Amino acid sequence: MATYADVAVLAVHQLGSESSVSAREAWKIAAAEAFPNSPSMQAKGCPRTIFLTVCASGALAGIAATGDVGDSENARHALDCLVLLGKHPSYVDMDPRKLWVLVTDGSGKAYNQQMHVVLGLAKAGLLRYSAQPPILLARSA
Repeated sequence: MATYADVAVLAVHQLGSESSVSAREAWKIAAAEAFPNSPSMQAKGCPRTIFLTVCASGALAGIAATGDVGDSENARHALDCLVLLGKHPSYVDMDPRKLWVLVTDGSGKAYNQQMHVVLGLAKAGLLRYSAQPPILLARSA
C-alpha cells in the first residue's frame, strides 16, 4: 500500500516534469494516483501541508521556493524538521513517529503522517536542508 512518503515523491516528480503544475496540484495528482479508492486519504490535510511547506521553503532540490503556504502549526513542524535533519542527518533513518516526538518536543500532539512526507523526500534525495531555519513568507490573505 502506498504511503504519504510515496505521494510526496510522486508530487515532486510532477513538479519536475515538463508540465507546469503548482505544488498544490502536484500533491493532488500524486495523492489520487497513490490512493485511487480513498478520497479521505487523498484529502488528508496534515501531510499535504507539510509537503506544501517544504515546497514553499525552497528545501526541494532543483525546485524553486513557491511561497505557497502561510503560517500554521504543521508548517512550523515542517520547518523544525528540516532544521533538525540539517543538524542531525542520521535522523533520516529514524522511525517517523519518534522524529515527530522530537519535532513536537514531546507535546503529545497526534501524529498524522507528517514525518512520512519529510523522511520520504529525504530518503529519495530530494531535500536540501541546513542547520539554519528556512525562511517562509506567509501567504497574503
